[in-house]
Parts: sequence; C-alpha cells; structure tokens
Amino acid sequence: MTITKKSKRVTIRDVADEVGVSISTVSLYTQGRDGVGEETGQRIADAIDRLGYVRRSRTERPPRSRFFGLLLENLSFSAFPETLYGAILQAIETEAKSHGYSMVLSVIEEDAVPRMVEQDQVDGLIILGGSPLNDAVALRLAERNTPLVLLDNHIPGAAIDSIVPDNEWGGYMAIRHLVELGHRRIAILQGPTKYKTLTDRLWGAKRAADEFGIDIPPAYLSPAQSSGQPLKGYREMQALLQLPELPTAVFAVSDKTAFGALEAIREAGLSVPEDISLIGFDNEVRAEHTSPPLTTIHLPKRYLGILAMRRLIGQIENPSDRPVRLCVPTRLVERASTARYS
Repeated sequence: MTITKKSKRVTIRDVADEVGVSISTVSLYTQGRDGVGEETGQRIADAIDRLGYVRRSRTERPPRSRFFGLLLENLSFSAFPETLYGAILQAIETEAKSHGYSMVLSVIEEDAVPRMVEQDQVDGLIILGGSPLNDAVALRLAERNTPLVLLDNHIPGAAIDSIVPDNEWGGYMAIRHLVELGHRRIAILQGPTKYKTLTDRLWGAKRAADEFGIDIPPAYLSPAQSSGQPLKGYREMQALLQLPELPTAVFAVSDKTAFGALEAIREAGLSVPEDISLIGFDNEVRAEHTSPPLTTIHLPKRYLGILAMRRLIGQIENPSDRPVRLCVPTRLVERASTARYS
C-alpha cells in the first residue's frame, strides 16, 4: 500500500486492523513496553512499515474520542455500587477502554430514540435489561440500523444482537437441586411478568417441576406483590406463611426476592434451612454474607459485560455482520440456605 500526500493519515487503528490485534497491543509495542510477544511484535513492525504509520507526537492533537451509549430503564445512583448490574457495567467499561471507547450512561425515560443517537454523539449502544420500554426503544434503533446489543434481554423475532444468561436453565437447576434434597412441597416466588429475564427463570423452574413430577399448586405460585420494594419478596413470603400447609422449600427468581423472603421467614419465628430451604438467583455479593449464606444460581456478570462490548465493537467495525444471540451458561452455587428434607 502506497501512502500519498492526498491519502488520509494512517492511524494506530489501521495498524491494529491490519495485524488483527487490539489498539492497546499496538500501543504497547510502539512504546517499547512489555506485554507483546515476539511474533506479534514482528507482525506489528511489518504492518507499520507496509502502511507507513508514523506515531503521533505528544504535541499533536489526539484523534476524536470514540463513544458508545449504555442505556437502562432505571437506576438508583445512590445504591449503584451494590446493584446487580454494577459488575456488568464495570466489565463493559473496562473492555471498552481497552479498545479506545468511552461510555455514556443514560436512563431510558420515554419511548423515543435517545438524544445521543439523534445528535450522532455515539457509535453504537448497549441496552441493559429487559422491559417493554427497553424493547420499544430497541426496535426504534434497529429501524435506524444503529449498532445495537441487548444485554440480559432478547426480543423474539427481532434481528438484534443479544447477550443473555441461560436463565431458563438456571431456573431448572434450582428446582432440580431442591428435588435432589428430597423436597416435594416447593413454592416459587416469581417476579413481574414484564421482565423476560424473570419469566425465563420461571419457565425453567416449571419445566423441572414437570419433569420430576412435582405439583406446584396455585397457592405456591402467587403473583408478585411487592415490585419495586427495597426487600422484594417480603410480602410474597408472608402470604406463603399464612397457608395451612407450608412449603418445605422456596425458589425465589432473584436474590433480591430471596432477601425479602429470608426476613419474612425470620419474623415468623422459623429458620432457614431447618424449617424452609431457600434458593435465589443472581449470586449477588450480599448472597454470600446473609445468615445463613444463600444458595443461588450464579450469573456470569463480568463475562456478560465483556461479550456485549466485544459484540458491539464488532458491529461498529463490520456493519454487515449478521445479528446473533449468545446464551451464557449459569451454574448452581450451593451454600447453607438449602438442606435435605427428612
């Protein structure tokens, strides 16, 4: 390739693309720093010579920053470090920085194309979490061919990239675990039906119950009563505790729901797992430190964030790529809140 005066200046990204490595790898090599293998370094050197790349001096203005938007339905900023999505957001931002991208975080407040997109401020977007509002905005963005990845959500029938944990399998594992411990009277604390993440977990639990011959009567499967409450699941568990025949085990479709259930069980003078075994879903940081520590389904939060960012960058750099749906495995984390029923 011959570079003439009229040609655009060759950038570090051009070198990275030529070699098939990240910008940070090329940067490490040009700065003479450790971290680049001999073979990779030689390929970078050859590409630099071939393309005519000249490293920009410190006195020159840097290229325009590259931005992507991260949208979510609602976020309590005061509780941000403890939220379920905290680890996901951190993984997304770390991965983005390694590729030269900066994140713009915004809360979805209406069914409209975000201003950052209208004003061409971002190269693409990740929408975190699923709800009717998130779905509506995602479909509008898809119509505009905006690079877009749905994280912890999917829209059936829509050609939009999505990265999801295997929620259905996680729900299945939760019920299977309780059955293997000898439980037959199993209740499920389900979440708001508008969230596909939670309904997928419920479907997995129901499938396992059906396969193992467990009858879950309507009274053991009451609808959500405390959506948005600080200790979600508290009132649902209170309702279960009023039944003439108590369940011996309870599956809560989220750790947040399980935390509320645990408090209700204690207030009733009962113990976990001696009287009622309890299992959650998400493996939040707090789950390991409850009393007793909560058995739960692990959500691979960091890996989900990394995959979402990599997929978005792939879309930005290769607009012709066909959309995919990636399903990341979940796994059971057994702790002291579940025990064998005798």
